[in-house]
Amino acid sequence: MAELLASLEHYDISPESGFLPSRPPLEQLPDPYYGPWEATIVALPRFISDGSLRQRVHEMPVLSTELLLTEAERRRAYTILGYIINGFLFGSSPPPKRLPLSISQPTIELSAHFGLPPVPTYAGQVLWNYRRIEADSKPLSKSNTQPLVSFTGSPEEAGFFGVVFSIEASGAPLISILLEATEATFDQDTEQVIAYLQRATITLTDMTSILPRMYRDCSQGFFYHKLRPFLDGTDSLASVGLPDGVFFEEHSGGRYRKHCGPSNAQSSLFALIDIALGVKHDQEYCVKDNGDQQSTKGAYLKEMRLYMPRQHREFLAEVERMPNIRDFVRSRPEDVRLNSTYENCLTALLELRRAHIRMVARYVVVMAKHQQSPVMVKPDSKRGERNAAGATGTGGTNAMEFLKSVRDSVIQARDL
Repeated sequence: MAELLASLEHYDISPESGFLPSRPPLEQLPDPYYGPWEATIVALPRFISDGSLRQRVHEMPVLSTELLLTEAERRRAYTILGYIINGFLFGSSPPPKRLPLSISQPTIELSAHFGLPPVPTYAGQVLWNYRRIEADSKPLSKSNTQPLVSFTGSPEEAGFFGVVFSIEASGAPLISILLEATEATFDQDTEQVIAYLQRATITLTDMTSILPRMYRDCSQGFFYHKLRPFLDGTDSLASVGLPDGVFFEEHSGGRYRKHCGPSNAQSSLFALIDIALGVKHDQEYCVKDNGDQQSTKGAYLKEMRLYMPRQHREFLAEVERMPNIRDFVRSRPEDVRLNSTYENCLTALLELRRAHIRMVARYVVVMAKHQQSPVMVKPDSKRGERNAAGATGTGGTNAMEFLKSVRDSVIQARDL
C-alpha cells in the first residue's frame, strides 16, 4: 500500500487534485492544424441551436491525431470531439444512423489511447473540462473554475457541471485518506484506522453539503429538457429505429457501436470509496431503459469501469486486490469505538447517496411524470416519448431503481 501511495502519478492521480489533472486542462489546441475542431467547439451552442451542426461536421476534414504531442493535447481533443459527437447525434431528432469519418475516426484513435469508448464520458465532461477563473492556489471548486466547453452555453449548464466538479474536487483527499487507512490495517494500528475514518467522514460530509447547490444553479426544467438529451448514449436508441446503436465510420469501413452516456457511475472516485470501505454491489438487478436488458448491479458498475481512463481503472484494480477496511473492522467486533467510527463513515456515505436520490427524483422522475415538449426535441419525437416513459439515468439504467440499490449496499455494509 505504501508503494501504491508513492506511485499515484503513475496512475495519473494527484495527491492534491485526485483524479482531476494536477494542472488545468488546455483551453485550446496549440497547432492551427486543429483549427476546424476548435472553431466548431467554440460555436457549438450556436451550431446546435440553428441546426447547422450536422452539415458542418459533414464538411469538416478528417484530421490526423499524430500531431497531438502531449497528454494534455490528447485530453483536449478527446473532450471537444466528444461534445461535437453528442451535439451531432442529439442536437435534433431523430438521431442520425451514421457518425461521419471527420469525427468518428479521430475519436476512435484517441479513445483507444486512453482506454475509453469513442463517446463522451465523465472523464471528458468533468475531469478534463475546466479552467481556473483566477490564477490562485485555492483548492479547486465551482467558485474558481468553469467548464471549458458546453452544449448550450447556458450558465445553468455551467452550474450543473460546476456542482459535479466541486464534489469531485472536494473528494480528492479521500484517495490518500483511504489508502492510508488501508495501510494502517496492515500494521494492525487501530488508532490510525479510526483517525483516517474520521477524516473520511468529514470529507464525505463536505461533499454532501455541495450537492444542494444544484437546486440554485441548475433548474429541473433546464436539466431535463435542454441538457439531459445531450447526455444520452448510443445504447438506448431502439425506440427510434437504431437497435444496434450508431454506425461509426472508419478508414477501414466502420461498424455499429452501442455505448452508455456519461454518468456519475463513471467516477473513479466513487468506485474507490466503495472498494476501500468494503461496500459490495453484487446481487440486485438493474434494468436498462429498453426494459429487457438486465444485469446485476455489480456487473453494471464493472461495465462502467470501461468508461474510466485506463490508468484510473488499473489503480482501482490494484486497490481491489488488497484487503478492505470493512474486513479489518468487522474482525474486531469487541472494539466498539472502531466499529462505530466505521459505521459513522458509512452513514456519511449513505447521506450522500440519499441526497443524490432526492435530487434525481426531482430532476428526472418528477420531470418525466410531467413531461412537456423539450425545447431541443420536437414535441412528437419518439425520443421525447422514450425519455418520458423511461425516467432513466444518463448511463441507461432505471435511475431510481439503480440508485436505491446502490444506497442499500451501503446500508448492508454498515448494518450487517
